[in-house]
Amino acid sequence: MNNKKSIIALVLGMALTACASTSPQENKQALISPLPYSEVCCTNYAEFPWIQLGTNEDLDFQIDQSAPIGHFTDGNSYFNAFKLSPRSGRVQIRLGSYMVDGDVFAPKLIALDENFNVVSEANLDDFSIKASDAFTRTQYQLNFALDAAKTPYFVIYTPETTLGESIKVDHPAKVRAKELGEAMPMVTDPTYVHGYYGKLHLSVKTLSLTAYKAKPAAQTKPAVQPAKPVAEPVKASSKLVVQPDTQKYYFDSIEKAVASNDLAKALSLLDEAKALNIEGAQQVFIKAVNAK
Repeated sequence: MNNKKSIIALVLGMALTACASTSPQENKQALISPLPYSEVCCTNYAEFPWIQLGTNEDLDFQIDQSAPIGHFTDGNSYFNAFKLSPRSGRVQIRLGSYMVDGDVFAPKLIALDENFNVVSEANLDDFSIKASDAFTRTQYQLNFALDAAKTPYFVIYTPETTLGESIKVDHPAKVRAKELGEAMPMVTDPTYVHGYYGKLHLSVKTLSLTAYKAKPAAQTKPAVQPAKPVAEPVKASSKLVVQPDTQKYYFDSIEKAVASNDLAKALSLLDEAKALNIEGAQQVFIKAVNAK
């Protein structure tokens, strides 16, 4: 009986020891699983919900369950997508991912052109570790520059391959001791597990502005149209049709007036004939004068 109790006690002790040896980080790693495709919002970058940025920004934000899920070449991930200001030219960007309560978001950044093609990317290896100070927490940090005209879009997400991995960083007290040349304190270095969620900081500073050429305004018709010139009415022909009898009358009268030496009457008849457009009256007058 005593042997049975001893065996039971030994088994229970081993079980308790095994449970105690499981760290919180290991429990977190076990809980991380790939995001299902059924929850993916979009697989095309053009369909992503974009956050418009100003020329200068200083943002603290979280990537959590409220963020959209996208499908990337290295797995599904919660993400935030940003669009740079159209007024920005050269832009300086600083991205930080805080290490908080044993967790950290391991960021990857991809920059896209205006047609949503990937132009460049920054992996976790491109980030440095910035130790905490009086103003901020320990964090992954990346400083980089973009040309907003060439790469107006960028996306922040975490690759599936980094999930569950952990990173151990120097305790802040150790960092201070190293900086001041003091003895190392007896402290435990914190460990952080890469997960889907995290607290991040984004700083955007526009270094140069971009200009554009204004398009000439389309010509529009004036509200008041200028008056069109009124065409002159077609003058009715004043040329009268002269009857043969009338023509004969003037010819004979001119000849008789010249023959009787009444030149005044002959000239008066000539003027009347011209007013009536009687052709040949001038020749009749000259011929009559020459015949004398």
